[in-house]
Amino acid sequence: MADNPLPTSTPILIIGAGPVGLSLAIELRLHNIPVTILDRTPAIEDSHPKGRANDMRTVEHYRRWGVSDEIRDLAWKTANPRQELVITQTLLEEPIGRFPLRLGRDAVESGVFVAEPSLSVPQPVLIRVLERKARELGALVLRGWEATDVIEDGEQMITTVRAPDGSSHTITSSYVIGADGPNSLVRRKAGIDQDGTGPLGRTWTYVVRSEGYPISNLIAGKKYAALGMLMVVNANASSILSIPGSDEWGFGILRTGAQSGEEPSDDEVKSSAQNLLGTPTNIEIISRSSYASMTRVSKQYRRGRFFIAGDACHVCPPTGGHNMNTGVEDAVNLAWKIAAVLQGWGGEDLLDSYEAERRPVGERVSGVAMANSLAMQKADGFLNEDRAVGLSGTEKAQAIYEKTYTQWNSYGVVLGQRYGSSPVIIRDGWDDAPAWNPTEYWPHARPGHRAPHLWLEDGRALYDCLGRDFTLLTIGVRRDTVEEFVAAANKVGVPVEVLEVTLEIAQEKYPATLTLIRPDGYVAWQGERDECDPVDVIRRVSGNGPRLRDLKL
Repeated sequence: MADNPLPTSTPILIIGAGPVGLSLAIELRLHNIPVTILDRTPAIEDSHPKGRANDMRTVEHYRRWGVSDEIRDLAWKTANPRQELVITQTLLEEPIGRFPLRLGRDAVESGVFVAEPSLSVPQPVLIRVLERKARELGALVLRGWEATDVIEDGEQMITTVRAPDGSSHTITSSYVIGADGPNSLVRRKAGIDQDGTGPLGRTWTYVVRSEGYPISNLIAGKKYAALGMLMVVNANASSILSIPGSDEWGFGILRTGAQSGEEPSDDEVKSSAQNLLGTPTNIEIISRSSYASMTRVSKQYRRGRFFIAGDACHVCPPTGGHNMNTGVEDAVNLAWKIAAVLQGWGGEDLLDSYEAERRPVGERVSGVAMANSLAMQKADGFLNEDRAVGLSGTEKAQAIYEKTYTQWNSYGVVLGQRYGSSPVIIRDGWDDAPAWNPTEYWPHARPGHRAPHLWLEDGRALYDCLGRDFTLLTIGVRRDTVEEFVAAANKVGVPVEVLEVTLEIAQEKYPATLTLIRPDGYVAWQGERDECDPVDVIRRVSGNGPRLRDLKL
């Protein structure tokens, strides 16, 4: 090419400019790390709707990045912010049940745990906002450029890249991160295998337009004012409906067994839509896609200078909307650690801790999503069982809600993930948390847990004060004790900022007088000054302590 925008080298090369790759780029740039990101698609396309769920933890990052207001302006909104699961037997009938939707969509409900509620926005819209932010921060984003080969050569990576005009180029980097989806080139070149469950079937999804029955009219009125999720269930068809446009709606058809690979005919699609609608009107099919009911989790998240994140690491059914959000958290976890190593203050244990911390989460979330998928199948089948005959609509709705409860109540999945085994987390006896529960969140500070949200005296949220450095949160601590910790951090070369919080504000969630919070918002250590050696604490949480592999010898 006459003008080749591809640099010859970059500290970090990211393959894949979806939400996860762009999250990596944003976070790395906030840590002042130069980054190049490649994506083989020439432009962001408004395709078949998917990945609309952005959970509370993900929005917490959007807020730190300064894009949450813009994304929220573009998000799905309801007249009543409470947000409910509405269940009906057809779109033309009255709802038979409305149930709590504990996904953090209501600011009043979620405000105890986070500064901003979750939101629903189409993925192409999200990608455009994140890409603008990444470019604004100085990331080089190249669309239409495809990585075709990646090799590790000593202390550098060499990536072969095909330009939009078909010419071939190479770029060297310290690390390559694959955020390049389920068929990840980076994962394959790293030789990383996967395991998982299924496929147990395939769901074919469609967006349709129903002649004479625009969806905006069907869900108007008080009974749909708090509509967050819409489920239609009857003996002939059932699905969770998506609503990508004022005149369009989407649904899925599940195929299992020998038929799982056979796409429904157009006549079958239209018949299913008519059964969900409740009348035999003309149905126009706008778009279609499909996904397998399966889980895949990579056996490694790192091999040498290869890293993977998002769908390259873990794939699961979309029931619950967790996979993309888990990928964003992968990105935030990895970015500060690589930045710390490149800046010279992070030790090798930081890079090892990425897999140690995030892979168990990938397994846990994938298991919950598959359980949700199976529960939905059982709920569908329930309507055709003898015990469902004679039940009122309200009783049917209640039974379906109870069978699928975890899908609609996910505080534990979203906010309660904890890192049970990590070389850079120090517990020192602070391990009395209750067992992890996918539907419940325990909002108390413990090492390996997300730092609980606080509203500070000046009206800011705690997460508004967390930056690219470690934060030492202090409660009624003497100045000389704080200075001792800061001196220890300076000695090791680890950046630490101090945040003093009053006992009145923090006492219910932060039981120790000292809490060390990482750049990703997780508690690395907590305790009292007379119980620790500050230099040892700083060394260990920054990955400069004894290596785990050395301790095993």
